[in-house]
Order: sequence, then structure tokens, then C-alpha cells
Amino acid sequence: MRSFINRRVAIAIVALPLFLATGVSTLSQRNNTPDKEPPMRELLQLPGRIISETKAARPSSDLKLTGYRVEEVRLPRSLTVEVRGQQAVVDKAWRVTVQGGPFPVRALPAVVWIDDQIVGNGIENETLSQITAITFDSTLIREGGVVSVSYGEDKETRRKLPQGLQFKRGGENQ
Repeated sequence: MRSFINRRVAIAIVALPLFLATGVSTLSQRNNTPDKEPPMRELLQLPGRIISETKAARPSSDLKLTGYRVEEVRLPRSLTVEVRGQQAVVDKAWRVTVQGGPFPVRALPAVVWIDDQIVGNGIENETLSQITAITFDSTLIREGGVVSVSYGEDKETRRKLPQGLQFKRGGENQ
């Protein structure tokens, strides 16, 4: 019980400054530029259509990875975002969720990858059993792409899921 409380306190100490910093910057962006990215919380809660999903029979790597889910998310409005260094107007995002853990809380952020490309910094759920990243770059989401996780952007420390992306026919609404 004591380690559970210590873990919660550690999460709060690490997460609170990040949430406060993100909230202030998001609030100022939203007031100045209404067509910029919505807050991450909103992107995590929008309904998505599952386009690829797998669950492993047994966990792999020291992170105990058990699967992933890739969802296509229709945005409530078009946004102007940066994709591969260029401004682009988008009406969709892709939510990549890696399951496993419990994932450790570390000083470096969890980073979700597909092949050798970073999808984005991941956000852990409350139980530390999922890490989710959002991308607006459709070129990252391709058949056979290998999903992996690292802490920080070091490619050598990634932990890969064994099964590559396999698209579902027609998808499923969540």
C-alpha cells in the first residue's frame, strides 16, 4: 500500500508542473489562434475509428508490451498544424495507443514510434497501462509499420511490438 501511495505522489510531482505549463500555453494559443491544435485532452477523448489493433498472447520486453491500437479521429473542425516541418490544414488525426506496463514514470517522456519515425510524446493513462500519442501525419500510418516505445528519442532503446500494423476492413467505431 505504501508503494502505491509513493507512486501516486511521484506521478503528481512529475505531472503537475507539466499539466500547468501545458494548460497555460494551450489557453494562450486557443485565445490567439482558434484554428490551432485543440488541447491534447480533447484529442484523447474524441471518438475514433479503429484501423489497426493487436493483442499479444504474452507480454514482450521489459515494458511488458501487450498490444497497440491505431484510431483515425475526425476533428470537429479543420486545423492548421505543422506536419514534417510544413504548415498543413488537416481534418483528421491518428491516435496510437500502446498497451502494457504498468509503465514506469521517468524523467524522459515516453515516445511512441512507427518504424523509425516518431509519432509523438506519449501520455500515460491513470493506471499506467497505456501510452497514447497523437499525430496529424498520415504517412506514418501504413500497412506493416512497426509500433514501438522508448523513453526519450534514442532509437536504440526502443521496445518494439512484434506484429506490424494490419488494417481492418471498414474499421470499427469506438
